[in-house]
Amino acid sequence: MKHLSPPEFHTHPVYIELVGAGATGSLIMSGLVRLHLAMLELGHPYGLRVRCWDFDTVSHANIGRQLFTQEEINRNKAVCLISRYNYHYGLDWVAEPRRFAESSGYRQGCTVIISAVDTRKSRSEINEYLGNYHNAYLIDCGCGRDFGQLCCGNGSPELPYPWQKHPEMIDPAKDEVQRSSCSMADSLQHQGLFINQWIATGVLEMIWQLFRKGGLDYSELYFNLANGNMRPVAV
Repeated sequence: MKHLSPPEFHTHPVYIELVGAGATGSLIMSGLVRLHLAMLELGHPYGLRVRCWDFDTVSHANIGRQLFTQEEINRNKAVCLISRYNYHYGLDWVAEPRRFAESSGYRQGCTVIISAVDTRKSRSEINEYLGNYHNAYLIDCGCGRDFGQLCCGNGSPELPYPWQKHPEMIDPAKDEVQRSSCSMADSLQHQGLFINQWIATGVLEMIWQLFRKGGLDYSELYFNLANGNMRPVAV
C-alpha cells in the first residue's frame, strides 16, 4: 500500500525541525535549502520553514566530514549553518543552539521532525515532545562505519513512529560510551567518509516524495556500502 501525504503538505508551510547539525545533519541542511527552492519553483506557496537544534560547537575534527570551515571552529553548529543559508538565500530560518525542547511555534500545519542524533538518550528526549506536534512525521536516521538506516513514521497504524516498531532505539541503557575524535583522520577510522551523505540523501528523498509523489511506498531504508546493498521496507 501507499501512504498518502496530507493535502496541507501542498498548500501550507511545511515546518522542519532538524535535530542535530553534525555529520549527517549538516548535509541534510544543505539539501533542505535545495528542496525549499525546488518546491517554490514548482508552485508551492510557502516551501519549508526550518528550525535547527544543536548545542554542540564546531571542532577541528569536524572539518572535512561535516560542512563547516576553519573559521567556524568554536562556534555553535546550528548557528553556523542557519546563518550561512539565511545570508546567501534570503531565508528566515531559525537556529536553536540547545537541545531539542518543547516548542510552541511550530505546532500548526505539517511538521517533519528529523532526528539526526547519535545517541539513544537524544532520541528519547525527542520522544518526550512528540505529543506537542499534531500528526508530525518523524524521520530518524543513523549510521555506523559503512552502513546505516532511516525510518519514517507519523504515529498512525499504517505508519507508526520508528521507536514504536523499534523500542530499543530510545533505550539509553543501550548507548555505547561516546568517544571524541581529535582529527578527521581519527574520525575516519570509525566511520566512512560518505556514509552520512547516503543517509542524508535518503532523508531528503523521503520528504521530496511526500511533496512531489504525493506519499511514500516505503517507511524504512537500510544501506550497506560494504556490499552495495540497499533494502527498503514497504509501508
